[in-house]
Amino acid sequence: MENKIKVLVTFIEAGMGHMVTAEAILDALRVKNDGRIEVIKSQILQRTPRLAKYEKFLVEQTKMASKVKGHSGVQFFFMKLFGPQASLKFVHSTVYRKQRNEYVNELKKINPDIIIDTHYFASYCSCYYRDHFKKSCKVVTYNPDNNVHGWWDRSVDYFITNNELATEEAIKLKFPKEKVKQVFFITRKSLVDDDNTKEFYRKKYDLPLNQFTVKIADGVYAEAKLEDFVKELIKSDKKMTIIAIAGKNKKLYEELKSLKVPENITLRPFEFVKDIHELFKASDLFITKAGPNAILDSVFLRVPVLVNYYASSIEKRTKELFVDRFECGVEIQDKKKARKFVEDCIDNPHILDKYIENEEKFDKHRNGATEIAEFVSEIVSKMQK
Repeated sequence: MENKIKVLVTFIEAGMGHMVTAEAILDALRVKNDGRIEVIKSQILQRTPRLAKYEKFLVEQTKMASKVKGHSGVQFFFMKLFGPQASLKFVHSTVYRKQRNEYVNELKKINPDIIIDTHYFASYCSCYYRDHFKKSCKVVTYNPDNNVHGWWDRSVDYFITNNELATEEAIKLKFPKEKVKQVFFITRKSLVDDDNTKEFYRKKYDLPLNQFTVKIADGVYAEAKLEDFVKELIKSDKKMTIIAIAGKNKKLYEELKSLKVPENITLRPFEFVKDIHELFKASDLFITKAGPNAILDSVFLRVPVLVNYYASSIEKRTKELFVDRFECGVEIQDKKKARKFVEDCIDNPHILDKYIENEEKFDKHRNGATEIAEFVSEIVSKMQK
């Protein structure tokens, strides 16, 4: 078919949530594709040295948000003080003007008809590209967080949320109601399609088969409380397996490998794991900060969560949603109390039953990425009339 509609899915690393959801949307578009579209994947911030440096800056800001409680709160305070949309446009037309211009130049080379973004900077640049260079382009933004902050550009053609509280927040931030669309939470196809058992993955990763297993992580950069909680857990006299995900934090990975561990504890550190859902499936409990993507994986894989930290309004909302509202786990920020909870679960695993039952209410076969792909198909039909 000639004159296919070019659908660009952009990828930005600032935590894995933006990358993972973009990949899920990309997969869904490829499955849905009936020949009318050309699906394009691009990590635009890797296309020039200046943009690559800017992505590195975004990564460092994400690390700081995990490491320093209140770091992102300061940013959001000034965002509100000067007006979110005004400050968005001012900052990116002054401080980050060159980055914006280079990003937009890369969009011009690709010449997309529809752009799907999962990060606020990409969304802002896409709107700028549409307004200044291609009026017919449609900008679709998916917000992977469980709340909505003020630096999402309100001029997008469609703004997609994943829960009713975020939808209400978008309306309060003056997104036009007709632009806001709500879909189900996004899950990865690899996660949904995997029907292997807990025993299968414990054998694959050479983990004890009949031992209570705790997976602990702090997101891809492991900058929060992982090390402290691991050191507390290995004080226990109970038999347990600890899967510690150091992610891209190589220094922490080496430190975890060097820890002296008593005979009753099996400690297995890992660096970044692409198929991380396999280690979820090997686990009985997941200890983590309230990162939206990690919590969501835990829920869909029916592994109760223990939230030990949240550093931003985004993570606070995630905790409120999945711990307080949906009751898929507990919040325990004190490491000694967390160890006591784990020990209680080892003595009586049925403590976790109610959380698993609540997680089972989430239909993992209903995928927000598929709903977005169907919505894009509707947009394509309108564009081709």
